[in-house]
Amino acid sequence: MKSKPGVFQRSLFGGESVPGQGTLFDGLTPVTDPGARRLPEQQETTGCKPDLGQELSRDLEAKAPAGDRFAGIDDLALLRQLVLKCRQCSLRQGARGVVFGEGNPEAEIMFVGEGPGKTEDEMGRPFVGRAGQLLDLMLKSHGFSREETFIANIVKCRPPGNRLPSPDEVQACLPNLMAQIRIIRPKIIVALGALASQTLINPGLRVTRDRGKWFEKDGISYLVTFHPAAVLRDERNKRRLIWEDFLSLKQKHAELCR
Repeated sequence: MKSKPGVFQRSLFGGESVPGQGTLFDGLTPVTDPGARRLPEQQETTGCKPDLGQELSRDLEAKAPAGDRFAGIDDLALLRQLVLKCRQCSLRQGARGVVFGEGNPEAEIMFVGEGPGKTEDEMGRPFVGRAGQLLDLMLKSHGFSREETFIANIVKCRPPGNRLPSPDEVQACLPNLMAQIRIIRPKIIVALGALASQTLINPGLRVTRDRGKWFEKDGISYLVTFHPAAVLRDERNKRRLIWEDFLSLKQKHAELCR
């Protein structure tokens, strides 16, 4: 797998966990490491170069053709500077900041969730609460690392009360994610939950029916699975299923990337 690390949270887990032996997800709590606190937007450096300045951001926006504000941008650092200043929908007004996403800018595997939660909004990083710790655990247990992947969401600002983003909010934010996918060019995208699956693959998908299935679209292999937060709410029924989906991910990655 390609490796070009950015800035990441340290793993909070020790040894590997085995499904079926006790509870797989005991002790998952939000990240409280002060070394991983949220940075001001002008100082954030996750997987990117230093701030490019407001003048350059405005210049890039002005050069993008109407209808595609990111056309011609092929650098994740440049894209990040524009997205951090996004005001395309009302979600930004109620959020502390924009959670751009993080990871390897040349990742072969990309994870896409729904939207930032409270902890993610506070820290400016995706999947760092209990659901994120579960994702980290699943990655480690199947031979992957967070540093090798790229992790993002359908919307990049926290919806009030962690509600589901509205269709208008999804459409306003989708160009940000699609530009990330275009620049990173992952071979595999794991859609975490219904919103990601229906937005990126097919509106008719149902996670309870279609989880574990693979879809091919625009040269990318998509895997549908549960959102980690849904697994935490229903561990008894979903624990082994998401484990099986990550085994499928490991096999597909071996086929496509090695």
